[in-house]
Amino acid sequence: MRLYRATLAENRTVRQGLHLLELEAPALAQAVRPGQYCMVRCAEEGSFDPLLRRPFFVHSIEGERCRILLQVRGRGTTWLARRSAGEKLDLLGPLGQGWRLPSHLSTLLLVAEGFGVVALALLAQRASERGLAVTLVQEVTQQSEGYPAALLPEEVEYHLVTSDGSGGQQGTLLTVLGDYLGWADAICLGVSRETALQLHRRFERLRRPGFAQLAVLQPLVCGTGTCLACALETSRGPRLICHEGPIFDLQILTQS
Repeated sequence: MRLYRATLAENRTVRQGLHLLELEAPALAQAVRPGQYCMVRCAEEGSFDPLLRRPFFVHSIEGERCRILLQVRGRGTTWLARRSAGEKLDLLGPLGQGWRLPSHLSTLLLVAEGFGVVALALLAQRASERGLAVTLVQEVTQQSEGYPAALLPEEVEYHLVTSDGSGGQQGTLLTVLGDYLGWADAICLGVSRETALQLHRRFERLRRPGFAQLAVLQPLVCGTGTCLACALETSRGPRLICHEGPIFDLQILTQS
């Protein structure tokens, strides 16, 4: 973990409320692993409002630059979305434990629910660079909420599932995931814990040891394990999401 002063090279509006920030951060680009995150200070120099840093997954990497996909939700993200190229940002990272992929994999299934896709984006990039066949399945309410497929490596196959039938395949992860599981050597989930538990109960393949991992998605306060606010009960005892996660084997979360 290091403190970085990164230069904002570009702030691109992908669509209303969604920004792709490109940061010049060579050391971070070299150190970060898929599934790790950074805590970004979202306040003016000398100001402590907002007081707390905001957590962001590193979305993708190109050379010495890191990208963050930002969804505007509150004061901190609103401030960050208004930054201009050339400004400096204060980042703490990389933090947490990332995705763990065995060397023998050849096919990887990524499954997202809404904006949980940000936990999977860098993994999609790195896995495709390794030559893996990668498929991303994302469930959203309507087509306009879907992940911008142009941000994915062209080798990654993207499938959209909408509950209202406005685009892609109509349904939910519970109704469509069975069509993909037999193909995959492993699955990585960027969904709520409730959805993960439902999928675990529904599909026997997800109960195979070592097959499924989950990004536990919730607000993080400190990112260093100091405040203990993100303690999580697992079958192996309490774990801190910010420090020992946010990526966990699905088995230890469903057998707690």
